[in-house]
Amino acid sequence: MSLVSDFRDFEDAVQYYFALRQNVDCIITRNRADYIEDNIPVLTPEEFLALT
Repeated sequence: MSLVSDFRDFEDAVQYYFALRQNVDCIITRNRADYIEDNIPVLTPEEFLALT
């Protein structure tokens, strides 16, 4: 899936599809623009810490 995805960066695609497959609650990253938020919320570290 990662090889044929619309992601510009292969590593971001691998992380996204792994997270999707593992049913994680969110992805935490400093670069939100690189991720699709269709199925998994994408949060900055600051946003995540504000939730806890």
